[in-house]
Formats: sequence, structure tokens, C-alpha cells
Amino acid sequence: MFVLDTSVFINGWRYHYPPSTFPGVWDLIAAALSDGRAIGPREVLNELAAKDDDVYAWAKPMADVFVDPDTEVQREAGALQAQLLKPGLRDNADPWVIAEAKVRGLTVVTYEGTTFGGTKTVKASTKMPGICAVLRVRCVTLPEALGQLGGSFQLGLPVG
Repeated sequence: MFVLDTSVFINGWRYHYPPSTFPGVWDLIAAALSDGRAIGPREVLNELAAKDDDVYAWAKPMADVFVDPDTEVQREAGALQAQLLKPGLRDNADPWVIAEAKVRGLTVVTYEGTTFGGTKTVKASTKMPGICAVLRVRCVTLPEALGQLGGSFQLGLPVG
């Protein structure tokens, strides 16, 4: 099972799996959120709402599947906030994502700390992958999670 970071929605939607080309990816993510194979912390939805764009328009009807933190997750997230450097608009959910994964024994899914080519960024050790490694929380990118969720996608040849 997985905990999805805001970057999964934004980077996946805009750069890797645009819904007009890869609708099956977003069908799989919606199904995984609905059936509990993946969770999105409420703060992830809040970050998407702050932008209020097409990604949020897709996620908003599923607002009820984004989870509110329980007491244990709240405690863990509070402890994690001290480890995260200068949270900005798109990292407020990070402690909640990591806390949900740590408390529930889940895997974090994020694009943080990884370039589009798959190499680690200079700041990877201070981003979610680095913090997850220290905490022994498994962390993967969206393509890895899609495979583990059973996704197999093919593109047809363009018509014309």
C-alpha cells in the first residue's frame, strides 16, 4: 500500500502521464485511492486546492478518500516538521505523507529528490527520499508504484 505525495499528482499529471494520453494511469490511481491500496493525506488535497487547477478539479470529487490524520500520525508529523527544511507551498504535506507511511507501515510515493531522468537531485538527502531512508520508510517514484499496483499501459498508434 502507498501514501501519495502532492508531487505524484502534479508531476505525474503535467509531465509524465498527461491524462489525455494516459487516462488509464489516472483511472488506476483513482481506483487505488478508492479501494484503499493508496491513500492521500488531507494536506495533499489542500496543496492541490491552493493551485486550483485541472489536477485539483480531477481530485476534488474524490475528496472523501483523502484521509485526515489520527492522533498517532499527528504526533509523528509534528516530530517530522523539525527535520524538514523551510517548507514552502508544495511541501506542507511532506510530514503528513511520511508520518502516514511510518505509522501505517506504507510506502511513500513521490517525485521529490529525483530528476525526470531518474537520478538523485543535489537536495535529495533533505527531501522525502532522504528522510524516508533515515526513518527506514520505503520510498518510490510513481512509475514504480504503478507497476506494483498492477498497471500495464500501452499506447496505440496514432491515427492519421
